[in-house]
Amino acid sequence: MGLFGFGKKNRRNTGEAEQESAVLAEREKDSFGPGDMIFEIEGVYPWKDQGSVLTGRMTGGELLPGTKVSYLGANGRRVFDCTVQSVEQGGHPVKKGSVCSFGVFGPVFSLIIPNFAPNAFCVGNTVVCRRAAEEELSPLLEAYEACRLTKEREEAVREIIRKDGLTEEDCAPFDIQELILSLWYARNAEKQAQDEEVEEWKRRSKLLYSCLLEKIKSADAVYMTFDKATNFPFFNNGMVDVYSRREYAELAVLYYKEMFRELEVREVAVLPAEKPMQPPAEGQQPDKRIPAFAMLYYLGMERVLIDNGFYRAMIGRGEVLPPPDYTGKPEAQIPVTNPALRTRMLDFFGEARWNVNYEKRGEVLQAKEQAMLTEVTKSKLIVPMRYEGAVQKKPGGNQLVFGKGTKLTFAAIKNTTGESYTPAFTDITEFSKLYPIREWGAMVMTIKDVISISKGVGIAVNPAGENLVLKERAISAIQELLDGQKEPEGQDGMER
Repeated sequence: MGLFGFGKKNRRNTGEAEQESAVLAEREKDSFGPGDMIFEIEGVYPWKDQGSVLTGRMTGGELLPGTKVSYLGANGRRVFDCTVQSVEQGGHPVKKGSVCSFGVFGPVFSLIIPNFAPNAFCVGNTVVCRRAAEEELSPLLEAYEACRLTKEREEAVREIIRKDGLTEEDCAPFDIQELILSLWYARNAEKQAQDEEVEEWKRRSKLLYSCLLEKIKSADAVYMTFDKATNFPFFNNGMVDVYSRREYAELAVLYYKEMFRELEVREVAVLPAEKPMQPPAEGQQPDKRIPAFAMLYYLGMERVLIDNGFYRAMIGRGEVLPPPDYTGKPEAQIPVTNPALRTRMLDFFGEARWNVNYEKRGEVLQAKEQAMLTEVTKSKLIVPMRYEGAVQKKPGGNQLVFGKGTKLTFAAIKNTTGESYTPAFTDITEFSKLYPIREWGAMVMTIKDVISISKGVGIAVNPAGENLVLKERAISAIQELLDGQKEPEGQDGMER
């Protein structure tokens, strides 16, 4: 066939289409049931010399490459049938497309349709495929359908969002998932709006985003997936998932199990907006039940995906809980934290302990290890110690000044084989897991200083947490990085 019109390919289907039209004309897309594949077209592009690429969002069912599908017009009636040659995400073919998709792209796919030119399709229309009556839903899709918003509720929410003069009061009854749907709908409407309507949809999008943040802040708890390999929040492609409902998080566990990720769901309190995050008072133990967004602050996880796998929204962690404000405080009074290091450690260990193999995995691991060790060189770590002798506390802080002859003893820990390590911690929360503040002092050191006082076979960073063990090879790599960070002497032509 040619690039224009449907050509012979479409004419061969004419008789079949006429036979089915009486039945299919009455079955609009809203009548589709669980398991029926529905793909909403958001973009149409040419593919090679004789085909089309359809980009869009899957709102129902699953789709395998090689499947015959129907293209529906604006009225929901079948126009013609075609075959999906390939399903892609991010420019790469995937085994199947599904409405239940987690990760970076969610249920957004590209469909490669051969033999039909781009002018055969129209943005806003749909591609569909009904599930065979005898075909059972997969356990994952069945679980998804059981907890997703119903089509009736989705339309009711959209109807409210379309009303004139939308206000916060109109959005107050919405839960978090409904607000995310509203935001997604408003942003899409903004893209398609005429010039005079764009500003109004921008206003609605801003209003809905503000309502979403307030709804998250006021929630009693959220649900998070923790990676059993690290015992910390599952960190994937620079994002961490937070769910508004337990069943959403449980679906994520089921989804990632197919990818050999072992996750578990934990309910975590949300820090109320009126309770700012502050470090513990002097002499007090910090609350180990750290609320969700405070925990993410210490872990350096700044990009938060709310309700991944459903209608979802990306937010900044600091938009829910801003970091502590230490403006005007002496450096000695600012608690030690190493969020960037903790992020790098969890990113590396999550990958290293993932029981899979894929092309270039060695290169990926090496790059993540290098990024982690580079961050170690920039860190300030807390080392437990005790002292005997004269000591004074500096005014206005907790810094100690040791007198002449004061004896310092640094802590040491042993593993199950009897090897001894110097423990070092990224923050006081990790420190207090093993060393009570009332019984142990703490000295803040660079990694270079920790190496110099280390005894035994190495250093253990956060041994009750991530447990980054640095032995001879890793320490040598760190020292090489430290040497590389030094400025060459006489670089500007002056002696030093």
